[in-house]
Amino acid sequence: MSDILLTLHIIAAGTWIGANVVQLVSANRFAAAGGAAAASWFETVAWWGKGLYSPAAVVLLATGVALVLDSSFYEFSNAFVSIGFLAVIAGAVIGITKIAKGSGKAGAAFAAGDDPGGVATFKQQVMPWAVLDSLILVVAVLAMVGKWGAGS
Repeated sequence: MSDILLTLHIIAAGTWIGANVVQLVSANRFAAAGGAAAASWFETVAWWGKGLYSPAAVVLLATGVALVLDSSFYEFSNAFVSIGFLAVIAGAVIGITKIAKGSGKAGAAFAAGDDPGGVATFKQQVMPWAVLDSLILVVAVLAMVGKWGAGS
């Protein structure tokens, strides 16, 4: 059972991280393209909050809890487990309040023909938060792989 839980946990983490990488690599290109392409991209990124990130976060959290409960070695008090919980919480807050909201605003600006406003919104309200979210994920992955606080 723990192999299945771990596999689902890794798939959920990979989905979250992979989507972040796609955003970080592609967003500037869509913003530079402007117009309908940029509007569609940023509207899609805003939708990902509900359609992609939320399900991944639920699976990540549920399998993480189940893995700790199934383990005789790992505990909720281990640093890597706490970091994982904090990463999910921080990611949800950043994703909902900053990335999805800012992406929606950028998409609306591009759809209205305000390419400069869309680019400015993206650069000021989305990109810094997307980078922060990705850095939080990298720290969480490092903590998980290193099993920080779990002893030797």
